[in-house]
Amino acid sequence: MLKIINKTRKILANNITYFRIKNDLSQEDFAELLETSSSYVSEIENQKRNISCDYIDKIANIFKIESHELLINRLTVEIRRVRRQKNK
Repeated sequence: MLKIINKTRKILANNITYFRIKNDLSQEDFAELLETSSSYVSEIENQKRNISCDYIDKIANIFKIESHELLINRLTVEIRRVRRQKNK
């Protein structure tokens, strides 16, 4: 059972990173849209944090995708850095 959970968390983390980069968002900018901290986003993307189904829906809405698209197995994202758009 643990392997399935870890695999799902890995796929979800990779897809969040994929869509964040595709949308040209830094972790900081994405965190602002999620109304959370950039450290929380980092923990999600590094598979250190579980997230609820409600949060998955919120993330999907930000990316303007269906929530199931966050669970599709894709190639692993290697480049994770995006320059921050907003300066506060």
